Amino acid sequence: MKKTLLILTILFTGFSFAQENIILSQENANEKGITPIWPKCDRSRLSPEKCFDQKLRDHIIRNFVYPEIAMEDKLAGTVTVEFIITKKGKVEVLEVTGAHRYLQREAIRIIKSLPKMIPGKWGNKPIAIAYTVPITFRAPQ
Repeated sequence: MKKTLLILTILFTGFSFAQENIILSQENANEKGITPIWPKCDRSRLSPEKCFDQKLRDHIIRNFVYPEIAMEDKLAGTVTVEFIITKKGKVEVLEVTGAHRYLQREAIRIIKSLPKMIPGKWGNKPIAIAYTVPITFRAPQ
Protein backbone atom coordinates (compact mmCIF):
# COMPACT_ATOMS: atom_id res chain seq x y z
CA MET A 1 0.00 0.00 0.00
CA LYS A 2 2.82 2.39 0.90
CA LYS A 3 4.56 1.63 -2.39
CA THR A 4 1.37 2.35 -4.33
CA LEU A 5 0.91 5.65 -2.50
CA LEU A 6 4.53 6.59 -3.14
CA ILE A 7 4.22 5.78 -6.83
CA LEU A 8 0.98 7.75 -7.14
CA THR A 9 2.53 10.72 -5.31
CA ILE A 10 5.57 10.70 -7.61
CA LEU A 11 3.40 10.40 -10.73
CA PHE A 12 1.05 13.16 -9.60
CA THR A 13 3.94 15.47 -8.69
CA GLY A 14 5.63 14.80 -12.04
CA PHE A 15 2.39 15.45 -13.88
CA SER A 16 1.81 18.72 -12.03
CA PHE A 17 5.38 19.84 -12.68
CA ALA A 18 5.12 18.97 -16.38
CA GLN A 19 2.06 21.18 -16.79
CA GLU A 20 4.03 24.23 -15.65
CA ASN A 21 6.19 24.02 -18.78
CA ILE A 22 3.53 23.33 -21.41
CA ILE A 23 4.09 25.04 -24.75
CA LEU A 24 1.19 24.86 -27.17
CA SER A 25 1.62 25.17 -30.91
CA GLN A 26 -0.20 28.00 -32.67
CA GLU A 27 -2.70 25.53 -34.19
CA ASN A 28 -3.53 23.93 -30.83
CA ALA A 29 -3.77 27.33 -29.16
CA ASN A 30 -6.17 28.62 -31.83
CA GLU A 31 -8.33 25.48 -31.52
CA LYS A 32 -8.62 26.01 -27.77
CA GLY A 33 -9.19 29.77 -28.06
CA ILE A 34 -5.90 30.55 -26.32
CA THR A 35 -3.68 33.13 -27.95
CA PRO A 36 -1.31 35.86 -26.86
CA ILE A 37 -2.86 39.28 -27.28
CA TRP A 38 -0.90 41.76 -29.37
CA PRO A 39 -0.95 45.32 -27.96
CA LYS A 40 -4.30 46.97 -28.79
CA CYS A 41 -5.77 43.75 -30.22
CA ASP A 42 -7.97 43.54 -27.14
CA ARG A 43 -9.83 46.57 -28.57
CA SER A 44 -10.02 45.23 -32.13
CA ARG A 45 -13.16 44.06 -33.90
CA LEU A 46 -11.16 41.06 -35.15
CA SER A 47 -10.78 37.88 -33.12
CA PRO A 48 -7.54 37.76 -31.10
CA GLU A 49 -6.16 35.09 -33.49
CA LYS A 50 -6.90 37.09 -36.65
CA CYS A 51 -5.67 40.32 -35.09
CA PHE A 52 -2.43 38.59 -33.99
CA ASP A 53 -1.86 37.17 -37.48
CA GLN A 54 -2.54 40.53 -39.15
CA LYS A 55 -0.31 42.47 -36.73
CA LEU A 56 2.49 39.91 -37.12
CA ARG A 57 2.31 40.15 -40.93
CA ASP A 58 2.26 43.98 -40.75
CA HIS A 59 5.21 43.98 -38.33
CA ILE A 60 7.32 41.80 -40.64
CA ILE A 61 6.53 43.93 -43.70
CA ARG A 62 7.10 47.25 -41.87
CA ASN A 63 10.39 46.19 -40.26
CA PHE A 64 11.82 44.24 -43.19
CA VAL A 65 15.22 45.47 -44.38
CA TYR A 66 17.04 43.52 -47.07
CA PRO A 67 20.61 43.09 -45.82
CA GLU A 68 23.00 45.06 -48.02
CA ILE A 69 25.56 42.27 -48.24
CA ALA A 70 22.76 39.87 -49.23
CA MET A 71 21.70 42.31 -51.98
CA GLU A 72 25.25 42.54 -53.30
CA ASP A 73 25.53 38.75 -53.43
CA LYS A 74 21.93 38.42 -54.75
CA LEU A 75 21.03 36.06 -51.92
CA ALA A 76 17.42 34.88 -51.75
CA GLY A 77 15.39 32.18 -50.07
CA THR A 78 12.95 31.40 -47.31
CA VAL A 79 13.96 31.55 -43.67
CA THR A 80 11.76 29.73 -41.17
CA VAL A 81 11.78 31.11 -37.64
CA GLU A 82 10.40 29.12 -34.73
CA PHE A 83 9.72 31.21 -31.65
CA ILE A 84 7.58 31.29 -28.54
CA ILE A 85 5.61 33.98 -26.79
CA THR A 86 6.58 33.14 -23.20
CA LYS A 87 4.40 33.07 -20.11
CA LYS A 88 5.61 36.63 -19.52
CA GLY A 89 4.61 37.77 -23.03
CA LYS A 90 8.16 38.08 -24.35
CA VAL A 91 9.51 36.63 -27.58
CA GLU A 92 12.18 33.92 -27.56
CA VAL A 93 13.60 32.59 -30.82
CA LEU A 94 14.00 28.80 -30.68
CA GLU A 95 15.30 27.83 -34.11
CA VAL A 96 16.07 29.39 -37.48
CA THR A 97 16.47 27.37 -40.67
CA GLY A 98 16.81 27.95 -44.38
CA ALA A 99 18.56 30.36 -46.75
CA HIS A 100 21.86 32.11 -46.01
CA ARG A 101 22.98 33.18 -42.53
CA TYR A 102 22.73 36.90 -43.49
CA LEU A 103 19.05 36.39 -44.26
CA GLN A 104 18.62 34.35 -41.08
CA ARG A 105 20.07 37.22 -39.03
CA GLU A 106 17.55 39.65 -40.53
CA ALA A 107 14.67 37.26 -39.84
CA ILE A 108 15.82 36.91 -36.21
CA ARG A 109 16.09 40.69 -35.86
CA ILE A 110 12.53 41.15 -37.14
CA ILE A 111 11.07 38.52 -34.79
CA LYS A 112 13.05 39.71 -31.76
CA SER A 113 11.62 43.20 -32.29
CA LEU A 114 8.06 41.98 -31.70
CA PRO A 115 6.38 43.91 -28.88
CA LYS A 116 5.69 42.44 -25.46
CA MET A 117 2.23 40.88 -25.39
CA ILE A 118 -0.37 39.67 -22.96
CA PRO A 119 0.48 35.94 -22.82
CA GLY A 120 -1.97 33.23 -23.77
CA LYS A 121 -3.74 31.67 -20.79
CA TRP A 122 -4.88 28.17 -19.94
CA GLY A 123 -7.59 28.85 -17.40
CA ASN A 124 -6.05 31.59 -15.27
CA LYS A 125 -2.44 30.49 -15.80
CA PRO A 126 -0.24 32.12 -18.46
CA ILE A 127 1.13 29.67 -21.01
CA ALA A 128 3.86 29.78 -23.65
CA ILE A 129 2.75 29.41 -27.26
CA ALA A 130 5.03 28.37 -30.13
CA TYR A 131 4.88 29.86 -33.62
CA THR A 132 6.59 29.02 -36.89
CA VAL A 133 6.89 31.84 -39.42
CA PRO A 134 8.39 31.60 -42.91
CA ILE A 135 9.94 34.82 -44.23
CA THR A 136 10.74 34.86 -47.95
CA PHE A 137 13.59 37.01 -49.21
CA ARG A 138 13.57 37.84 -52.93
CA ALA A 139 16.66 39.60 -54.20
CA PRO A 140 15.75 43.01 -55.66
CA GLN A 141 16.28 43.24 -59.42
